Order: sequence, then structure tokens, then C-alpha cells
Amino acid sequence: MHRKKYTVDELVQNPSFRQMVKGTASAEEVSRWNDWIEASDQNRAKARQAISEIAGFEFDDPARGDVDEEVEWSRLYEATVGKSDTKIQQQYIQGRDSSAKWWYRVAAILILGSIIGAGLYLYPETDKVSTGVEQITREQTVRTDSGEQKTIRFSNGSKIILNSNATVTYSLGLLHSQTIEVTLEGEAFFDAESKSGENEPVFAIQTPDGTIRDIGTEFLVSVGDDYSRVILQEGTVEVTPREPVNEDRRIAVQKGEMLEFNRSEVLKKQGVNATFYTSWATGSMEFDKTTVQEFAGFVEQRFYVEVQVADPDLAEIRIDGAVYFKSLEGLVRSVSDIIKIPVYQSEDRETVYIGDKVGDPRTEQ
Repeated sequence: MHRKKYTVDELVQNPSFRQMVKGTASAEEVSRWNDWIEASDQNRAKARQAISEIAGFEFDDPARGDVDEEVEWSRLYEATVGKSDTKIQQQYIQGRDSSAKWWYRVAAILILGSIIGAGLYLYPETDKVSTGVEQITREQTVRTDSGEQKTIRFSNGSKIILNSNATVTYSLGLLHSQTIEVTLEGEAFFDAESKSGENEPVFAIQTPDGTIRDIGTEFLVSVGDDYSRVILQEGTVEVTPREPVNEDRRIAVQKGEMLEFNRSEVLKKQGVNATFYTSWATGSMEFDKTTVQEFAGFVEQRFYVEVQVADPDLAEIRIDGAVYFKSLEGLVRSVSDIIKIPVYQSEDRETVYIGDKVGDPRTEQ
């Protein structure tokens, strides 16, 4: 194995490597991976990056001279792996070079994450702290420019899709069950993968107006100047205004509901077609007896264009079904196919026409 070349992606997908990272591999597997890691600096760098993606944290090589590393890691071992019946034995740590010691020290932390604090590793017997291994509880910030979208994927299967001109700052713990703390400016779509039996929400989103917690769901959060908005596509979320009038002012939002709130109260709560609002992130939109007029209003709001319905009678036509699209051009083409009526854009792309407009030099999409 030690001569085989792996990419980071291959390591992340390798079942044996994943078992080793999670502390469930056999002693023989751990030994084989150790030989591979020791083979080169490149292998060690790839292993560290792969572990970061699998386990959700980063670590630094403990090459500092300000602490007795052997003593500190020995104490960490006794507090974690040494107390369990894991197959990784202490003798693997003894008699190896620094790279091997580094690896098994990391393995000790991977097996028992319950002693992990906020970015620091605390030993239960004392107040001493070791910072040689650094968890990604420090904040990570992602920004988007105009016309840009970005997707943040997490090892538990959850993701955040950031809309244009938005900023998200997040921090996460080592364990998959730990809540991902998020601060949002702008708009983002959240897809929270939650396993049955887990009590903690996947995301806790902070806005200037309050906190939004999910319960295994898909939802959109938009932050405006004076209020925040939640639109729920699947599942349930719980909203707590930052300065509620009542002491325990938690508001439940159900599938297909939109909630707008400020720091102290609910401004609006109503049923909506959630896919109208989330379609920029999911690429799909569902219609259930939706009128052409309602569709026109959505297009104006989401794409910042003017929509003209050529004939007032067309405004009451109802649309059923679902469409999949990647752009406004694709959306108008799909809707035109459904209602069997021309839907097209002007040459400058600033106006959408529904129905024939006499004298308009259109280009059908």
C-alpha cells in the first residue's frame, strides 16, 4: 500500500481510510495506513486534508517547543483511547518517528470527540489545555459577488447555497451531531440532513432579528434591512426573535409557510409556494393551479425584470406541473411549453412578454 498513489478525493471515499479516521479500523488496517503516510511528506499532506474533510476539523503538526509533547500526548491517550477497548494499541505510538507519532496522536482524538471544547482540547483531570491540534470551531466566512452563487457542503450531508451579494459565517464541531452555527447577511438556502433520533438541529442561523433552528428540513433565509424572512420547503423550523415581547417566544414554521419577523415580533406569516422562492437554489419550480399573474409577479421579484401580460384574460390561466431550469431563459421556455402560449424576453432581456404582442420584434426562447 505504501507505494500506491492516492488523491485526496480517493482517500475521502476509501472505506478503509474512513474507518481508520472514525476509529473503527482494525489494528492491521491502521498499521498499513501508517506505513503509507510515513512514505512521503506528500502522503502526509494528503492524509491531513482528507481527515479534515471526513471529520470536519484541521490540525497542525505538533512541532512546537514550548511544551513536552510526549507527556501531553500520553495524557491525551490515557484520557481517550487508553480508556476504551479500541484495537489501536499504545505500542503503535512507541518507537516510531515524529510523523507516525503525529498520526496516532490524531487517531486518539478522532476516536473520542466528547472531550472537545470550543476549539481547545481539555483534559478531564486538570484545567490544562493542549492546542497542538486545532478544531475548525474558528469562524469560516464565505462571500458572493453580484451574479455569483456558492455551495458549502458539510461531511454530514448538509449544505448551504449562498445567493449573490451575500455573506455567511459558520463554525462547526467535530461530531456530526453538533449544531452548525451560522451568521447570515443576504440570502441562503439551507438543506439540513438530519438522522432520525438526533435531537440537536443541524443549523442555528443568527440574523440581526433572531435565531432560526431547523428540524431536518429545506428552507430559505433572507435578511433585509429591517426584518428577516424564512420560507420553509420541507420539515419544520423554529424561530426566536432576538428581543421577544414574551419571555419564551418561539415560533414554529411549517412546510409551505413564509414568516417575516423583526427583533421583537412577527410581521407576517402566510402560506406560499415555497418553490417560487427556492428555485434559484434548487433549479426546480412546482405549480399547483398557479395563475399566470402569480407567475408574472414571481418573475419580476426574483429576476428584476418587467413582465407584460399581453391579454388580461391570460392572467387567470392556471399552471400545473413542475419545471426544471438553470436560467430565466430556461424558465420562460418551460412555462411556454406548459401553457402553450408564447413566453419570451425582449432583446435587451429587461422585459418578459406573456402572449403575443403586436409589433414586438421578439426572439422566442
